Amino acid sequence: MEIILGIVAVAVGSYLIINGKRNADPLNRKCAAEICEYLADSPERDPTKIFGIFMSNARYQKQALHVISMVPVLLIKAGHPKEQAMGEVPFIRAVAMSLPK
Repeated sequence: MEIILGIVAVAVGSYLIINGKRNADPLNRKCAAEICEYLADSPERDPTKIFGIFMSNARYQKQALHVISMVPVLLIKAGHPKEQAMGEVPFIRAVAMSLPK
């Protein structure tokens, strides 16, 4: 029983460390902030602009998926309703799927 709890604790700890490093990546944070700024300032959604933001920050598909998880939180902190912030995720995810792996 102790061995199983130890394995679970190591797995959870590893996940938290890896996720913390992704959140600490300055390019991930910069990319998420630029996407939030674009979404907040622009009444229309242009997928090529979002794609350009990902490419200008050298984010590939796996990193982009992590950046996407940061965007709603930043939008909510900027004062957008939670439903609206979460509603942006499918649009951004569709753009991220077209990025190189």
